Amino acid sequence: MGGPSSPSRENNGEGSGGGVGVSSPARQKERTRSFDEKTRAACWRKAAVLAGRHPERWRQDAAGNVVCRRFWSCHGCLCYEYDHIVPFSKGGESTVDNCQILQTRVNRSKSDKAWVEQAEMRGFSCDIKFTDKELDVIEMAVYGDVIRPGKQCRCRTVAEMLGQVKSKNQMAACVLPDKDTS
Repeated sequence: MGGPSSPSRENNGEGSGGGVGVSSPARQKERTRSFDEKTRAACWRKAAVLAGRHPERWRQDAAGNVVCRRFWSCHGCLCYEYDHIVPFSKGGESTVDNCQILQTRVNRSKSDKAWVEQAEMRGFSCDIKFTDKELDVIEMAVYGDVIRPGKQCRCRTVAEMLGQVKSKNQMAACVLPDKDTS
């Protein structure tokens, strides 16, 4: 019989791991800077729910800013990013416990600081605050409907607006704020 086989032929160069107990740098898992999809979903769920809004569409970031789920990784006032609470550059891992959503502007200002007080984060925040009616219009434009507790409506199609078709959709068509009498 021949000598021991080469670990590089067996197990793709990772050795057999059979009792040696020595871990080579190649075997150690690389740290991943980005959050995977499962972690991002869990991070979204742990963020504060915006009262009166659909929780899968709207949340509040750690500074209290309103953010829209569809506006991930852009630069507007309703946009957000997933932030490492303890910065990646300072050893923070890409885990749910180390993840928070932050308005993009706040996240960029926080940069690689390990701890920023909520009041300081609010100072980085976008100055625009949206009314419920404005959020309804934004939600209508982004999702095609508005879903709120006690108020659910949908966009009317062009054919409906022209009177050419009557919708079979049971959800009521939304009344836009400019037509609202309240």
